[in-house]
Amino acid sequence: MILSDFDNTIVNIDTAAFALELFADPSWKRIEARFEAGEISLEDSIREEFAMINAPENVILNALDKVVSLRPHFNDLIRYCRKNDLSFTVLSAGLEFSIRHFLNQENWLKFIEIYAPKAQYTGHGYSLSFSKFFDQSSINFKHDLVKYHRKRGYRVIFIGDGLGDIPAAKEADLRFAIKGSKLAEACLKGNITCSEVTDFQEVIDEVSNFIG
Repeated sequence: MILSDFDNTIVNIDTAAFALELFADPSWKRIEARFEAGEISLEDSIREEFAMINAPENVILNALDKVVSLRPHFNDLIRYCRKNDLSFTVLSAGLEFSIRHFLNQENWLKFIEIYAPKAQYTGHGYSLSFSKFFDQSSINFKHDLVKYHRKRGYRVIFIGDGLGDIPAAKEADLRFAIKGSKLAEACLKGNITCSEVTDFQEVIDEVSNFIG
């Protein structure tokens, strides 16, 4: 099965960071810096940051529609997964309504599972609810889901770009990082085997060899 990040991976920008830049107090960047320094968890960082986004869903989506596009050959990857009986899950710490919005434009929602925190607008920010971990020793919810599926006997292919993706990538059987991303840099420094890619045709080609 394939598990993929969304922001800066399936789409060309980080939609959550874009919303934060436009609609949150600039102090959200201090929270992000604490996460990058390892001082707080992925879950706590986005919980605090998204609580600062003061705009309803429709306003955020209207702004995103002007700048977001799918990474090349994403549609081909989903067609490949359907043809070869591979399940595809979006595993994201972004705004779930944004993920659904852009995948629905391509009519892929019925073929793709989305695993992301639920975001509810409170009138002055977003509150998040997370699924319970399958394994309480997991580093974050992305790591947890990769572990869960591997324990069920799946070979897991992971695609991502950020620091929050590192534990999940390490746990996966085959991993891809967007070229030049923080995940790619971490894999290089940590001597973790990882293919750097710029589009999803590269993923299709390597996955084809991997699954035989």
